[in-house]
Amino acid sequence: MNSVQILGNLGRDPIIRATKTGRSVASFSVAVSRNYTTPQGEQRELTDWINVVAWGPLAEAVGNQLKKGSRVFVEGRISTRSYDAQDGTKRYVTEVVANFIAIPIGTPRTSSYAPQQPQGGSFGGSGFGGGNNGGFGGNGYNGGNAGYNGSPAGQNSQPGGNFGQFGTTSKDEDIPF
Repeated sequence: MNSVQILGNLGRDPIIRATKTGRSVASFSVAVSRNYTTPQGEQRELTDWINVVAWGPLAEAVGNQLKKGSRVFVEGRISTRSYDAQDGTKRYVTEVVANFIAIPIGTPRTSSYAPQQPQGGSFGGSGFGGGNNGGFGGNGYNGGNAGYNGSPAGQNSQPGGNFGQFGTTSKDEDIPF
């Protein structure tokens, strides 16, 4: 089984490109820190930089929602590819191909269409969803419990997105778990 889960912060803004066929691809690196103890008993921290690639609608969501410093959870698979460099040598690249990306609950998110407030969310994957936590996810993008057309004043609901262009939405009751 080839499955990877990482939780960390983006080291730089995602780079969004399009292939010759017009398919979107996003690439970014995630800094994942871990602590260890030296033989002398001293605590140290080591940071691993993991390259991540997302494709299609997931790549577009990454470009719209994430920036340098964003805390993210990424689920995907390890992929190694090779290419011939300009100097004629063969180069190898190992990266995580993302199936699912989530913004942990309580992490502030800034964008042009979401107010700045703590909220969780996810985008991409199949069978995963943001549900009532203000997420984007599952099969297409579901907004949170309020949608982004607003909610009556005084209700304690978090905004979600109205992303119908990316596919159908699911209700929490329809999620199979």
